[in-house]
Amino acid sequence: MKELFTFPTDELLQENEVVVSISLNSESNSFETEANQIQFQNLLKEAKVKLCDKYDEKYCDSLLEKVEGLRDNTDFWRKMTESVVIYITPEEVYYYRLSVPVHNGTVVSDQAYILPLISNFQYVSYYHLLCLNHDKFSLFNGRGSNVQEIELPEEAPTTLTKALGDELTGGALNVADYAGGAGTGMFHGHNEKSNEVEIDQVNYFRAVDKYVFDNFSKPTELPLVLFALPENIADFEKISKNEFLDDTRVEASPAQLSVNQIQDKTSEVVNEIVNKRYQKLVDRYEETTPEYKLGAQYGDLAMASIQGKIDTLLLEDHYQVHGRIDENGQFHEGTETNIYVNQLVHNVLKTNGKVYVLETASMPSDTGIAALLRF
Repeated sequence: MKELFTFPTDELLQENEVVVSISLNSESNSFETEANQIQFQNLLKEAKVKLCDKYDEKYCDSLLEKVEGLRDNTDFWRKMTESVVIYITPEEVYYYRLSVPVHNGTVVSDQAYILPLISNFQYVSYYHLLCLNHDKFSLFNGRGSNVQEIELPEEAPTTLTKALGDELTGGALNVADYAGGAGTGMFHGHNEKSNEVEIDQVNYFRAVDKYVFDNFSKPTELPLVLFALPENIADFEKISKNEFLDDTRVEASPAQLSVNQIQDKTSEVVNEIVNKRYQKLVDRYEETTPEYKLGAQYGDLAMASIQGKIDTLLLEDHYQVHGRIDENGQFHEGTETNIYVNQLVHNVLKTNGKVYVLETASMPSDTGIAALLRF
């Protein structure tokens, strides 16, 4: 099984002989795993029924065997977030841990059912949050406004003294706080070697930068968000060689803050970003002239998606159309659900368009589906 952190990805946009998509909403906290395990088992049974409508039982069993041990993998279920989406293909099993609720269900098709992922990634992607003080750091996984501390190994340079050891030039450090707040003071070496203290901090920040890049940013390609005092942010940005360091930042001292307090402050920044990006989307929709818009014109939408005309697709949450798109971009009405809209989303993403899933009250159009065209 392979956990995915970014979206869209080639793994999910490619067509397969068959993909079993399982969406599971968490009904319990991370320490009460049984309810989620039972839910998963029931969804597997549902998936097998749908799969065996198209394939013989031996093939169905061989495909679902890929997740046979997941039901009893308590470590997997203890790490449960708001929801999880699992994709079973003949070659591999992929999964996402999401920070948004989804509807429990299964879809069997030649494409991954990616609609549950859209709202999770449409404004803010997964990221790493680096909580940085002058002499220590901690690292968090960020999913929307939710953060979870990463347990770092013993060899991680979590403190200045651990990172520099014998290379520490400025002596032991004191922090004198003239403003009355923890972790916001001026540096003083016991021997007043202020220049050497500055050298130590630069060397420490370089060690942190290299460690985070090598072990987290490079393998996952996730944005790195800094949570630090403005002066520490400025100093870190000067020396950083991490290409994934993001412009988003939380300007505050993480020293003495609990995980909940760190999450609250991060959430304020994330929510501000989400609101700005949503408003920008609405403004763009309203400023676009009618000839560059499509509403619930399913045939026109299907053809435009194949031709790469759709720059932005807006969908009302849970919006569905009965039918499918054929290989020539023609829309055919039918009894199928979960197919047309998913095909449309795949086509738009494959041509570098953007897709947003919005609540009814947030839709800028009076139809449940709308597209902004490139040409």
